[in-house]
Amino acid sequence: MHLPLLWASSPCAMLSRIFRRRVLSVVFSLLMTTAGMTWAHVVPNMTIEADFGTDRTFSLRINVDPRTFLAADPTTLPPVPSSWYREQKPEQIAVTHQKAQEYLSNSLGVLFGGQKIVLPECEIQAIDGADNTPLKAETQEVHLLATATGLIPETADTFQIEFAKDANTSLILLHTQAGKCELRPQVIFPGETSRAFQLKTTLPESPSPAPISPPPTSSPVFLLIVLSIAVILGIVARQMLNRHRHHHRAHRKPDSGGL
Repeated sequence: MHLPLLWASSPCAMLSRIFRRRVLSVVFSLLMTTAGMTWAHVVPNMTIEADFGTDRTFSLRINVDPRTFLAADPTTLPPVPSSWYREQKPEQIAVTHQKAQEYLSNSLGVLFGGQKIVLPECEIQAIDGADNTPLKAETQEVHLLATATGLIPETADTFQIEFAKDANTSLILLHTQAGKCELRPQVIFPGETSRAFQLKTTLPESPSPAPISPPPTSSPVFLLIVLSIAVILGIVARQMLNRHRHHHRAHRKPDSGGL
């Protein structure tokens, strides 16, 4: 499956990058001003775009920095270069994707109507950590894009993300519903639960019934044929009637004369 490039250039994705830069800037400033933390790397963060369709389907597109599952403390690792991923054999890539899935399943709780469901199995692919596009020759930092899809439970009217206490990063959450992006991203920290996002329950309108076409009018040729047949039948009937009268008169008995 190819990377959904629309996500990489969507308004929600742009908001995600803006918030990510702000979060990283704040965290970096705090690290640089904290004693003993001068050599620590910037704390990575996770971004989730939750999209909800009018047909009650949902998808979660999760931007994962590999450092979150490669080390208990991601700040001990520098950004992961793309060569780390490119040089892996297929079986090693499968293991990497499995580690990412396990990390997400342990860190993220998906709540619909307040009820927690299991995070669906994700489809995972490598992306450029700078612009969320497929890996390129010039890609410096690699991230993983994990996509989970499913159906919204019938009775659910809200959506939330529960972030585990032992999650070792921060989370930026954005919502998109029926193609419209909510312009209020949330920043969530370990141990927190996002505010309830109201889900629309309106289903797509059923197509309007096709207008009933009036019965086709008879063509002039058809009317002419019918009229001709009627005239012929009338003439034949008249001739038969005259012949019947003539025959009846010829065989009528003469009147009796008076005595």
